Amino acid sequence: MSEAVEIRPEAADGAAARALYEQYLALVCERLPGFVPTERIFASEEVFTGEGGAWLVAYDEDGAPVGCGGLRTLAPGVGEIKRMFVTQRARGAGLGRRLLRELERRAAAHGHRRVRLLTTAVLSEAIALYEAEGYRTVQRTERAGEPVEFWMEKELPAPTRTR
Repeated sequence: MSEAVEIRPEAADGAAARALYEQYLALVCERLPGFVPTERIFASEEVFTGEGGAWLVAYDEDGAPVGCGGLRTLAPGVGEIKRMFVTQRARGAGLGRRLLRELERRAAAHGHRRVRLLTTAVLSEAIALYEAEGYRTVQRTERAGEPVEFWMEKELPAPTRTR
């Protein structure tokens, strides 16, 4: 599926983004009963429109949205990837890796020297992807009654320039 998938920039508050976000929240709530989403975890749509930000949506060959992810500036030279999600039917074909690499490419093009992301132990598939793509855990947080959270980080290569 991933070869026929088109990844394109869109508004983070558009119809496709909202539909994918609802599916993402359903997955998290299924794995974490009682979970309450917060801006700290997911951010607001506005953060993806600022300098160094981006919002991407992936569409399958039938034009259905099957994945998304956002980038924002966390600090000078540091980007943060948020809300990265691939639908159940599109998983296992490399789409998550493609989305992640495109977000990293955009981060480097914006001058970010590294990217960070926040994930949780219940999203073990995501952690495996991030580790395989060179992310390392820089902070692990455990609070009583809450899932273990991981801040992961990756140094980015300098952007390549085309003539």
